[in-house]
Amino acid sequence: MLNCHALCPALRASVLVALLFAPSPLSGAEGRAALQAAQSPTLIGEAIDAADLAAFERLVDTDAILKTALNLFLREMRKPETARELPPFLALMFSGAAGDTTGGESLRTLLLQEARAFVNNGIASGAFAGRKPSGRTDGFLAPLFADASTGRKEIREIGEAWPDGKDWLVPFAVHDAGNDERYPVLGRFSPVDKGFRLTAVENTEDLMRQIMAEAQNRIE
Repeated sequence: MLNCHALCPALRASVLVALLFAPSPLSGAEGRAALQAAQSPTLIGEAIDAADLAAFERLVDTDAILKTALNLFLREMRKPETARELPPFLALMFSGAAGDTTGGESLRTLLLQEARAFVNNGIASGAFAGRKPSGRTDGFLAPLFADASTGRKEIREIGEAWPDGKDWLVPFAVHDAGNDERYPVLGRFSPVDKGFRLTAVENTEDLMRQIMAEAQNRIE
């Protein structure tokens, strides 16, 4: 008859050893890529804290991300119930920017430039690192961002990376010290010459809804 008291501890030890030394499902080059992709949000946060705009631009495709956000925003502005909440001038401008005319394309380009100026100034001035801004947001439409938070943007809660084609998806959160809000992000990181670059935010639509709800609450 088998002695369970003697065998069970040995069996548990064998299972533990097998688990410890079993090959990872992301071993070798893929495992190293996963670790590097998961480290990318930390590097972005370090660039923000250092007010290093050049490093930030290497790590983040700002134009692609802003363009996606702008297109979603203008799609929302096409809804009459949303447009009614805006001042007449802004409603007219956004309505024109949403059109498929040459004028609409020019307005979209202008809005994209203004959004980029806001982001770049926030980083380069140190405002997004929690320091007192040393510059200002330039641009004809800069007042559009008057209510936007310029507080510190801190990257937290970085999760594990998982592959999606040639890219990697990494969840993280951005805490905005200016309004004490938390923004959960699912970032798409694409391989570049040295490391990875954030090329898209997969949950942009959810984030847009969150930001618009915050804006509505401030009005009310």
